[in-house]
Amino acid sequence: MTPVQEKQVYRSRNRRRHGHGGLAAAIAVAVICAVTLGVLQTKAAPARRAAGAVSATESTVETKLDALAPAAKTETKIVVAIDPGHGGVNPNIGAEDAGSEGSGLREADITLKTAQLVCEKLEADGRFAPILTADGTEYRKPSRRAELAKAAGAELLLSIHLNYDADSSVAGFECYPATPQLATNADSLRFAGLIAEKFAALGLDLRGADGIRYIYFDANDNRYIRESTDATPIADPTFTIVQACGCPAVLAEEGFISNTQDVARIASDAGCEAAAQAYYDCILAYFDLQ
Repeated sequence: MTPVQEKQVYRSRNRRRHGHGGLAAAIAVAVICAVTLGVLQTKAAPARRAAGAVSATESTVETKLDALAPAAKTETKIVVAIDPGHGGVNPNIGAEDAGSEGSGLREADITLKTAQLVCEKLEADGRFAPILTADGTEYRKPSRRAELAKAAGAELLLSIHLNYDADSSVAGFECYPATPQLATNADSLRFAGLIAEKFAALGLDLRGADGIRYIYFDANDNRYIRESTDATPIADPTFTIVQACGCPAVLAEEGFISNTQDVARIASDAGCEAAAQAYYDCILAYFDLQ
């Protein structure tokens, strides 16, 4: 019996001793029953909750918690930077940076279209947060594109380009991962291997030993190439977009815009779609996703 109950019983007894009679006793009993019932209801609450019955207050609290639950369950998406080569008016030359031109096409148009398709596939997947480093409306130099990717927290960068040669018979795919002296080399090389394999499956010849090459620029800004089999660390820089983005990166020269067969495979409407699907599949494989 609680102290309150004991006090009320004591008062009831006193009333009877002083002649208040049956009415006072009845009131005391009613009070005791009410208090006792309240105690029993409180003890029964857990059982009711276990059985699925909740009070209005409990229901309101649970509703508020449910409303907060989605935020707590939100998973961090994988940020992938897609870089469409060239595009925009370059103030240094006072003209649009169209890249290479051939077969009646411009490199900037093809790379942007393909990059947009890759981003659409990544967005539809739901596990990725893709970003375009440029959209063709303004010129952005490679260092700026790299800064944007790094600021966004990109975990992978793909830079899309097309090659050109005055000899229209020259064809094939090649890509350039981060070079051996960079900390991102191993993962970049792995991603490059996935891309080269996919583009070979699309029917493109692989240039060099396996379609994967390292490119460097000497003190006079002259470029030279080493095959991926040469893992010798060299201090000379590689492509800025690959070196400065802060994550594993590959620049892909996905074919020659000057070669009609390459254009049919990767630069037509169907070709851009096929290339975008290949890149998407490679990104999934890189992150070990189905």
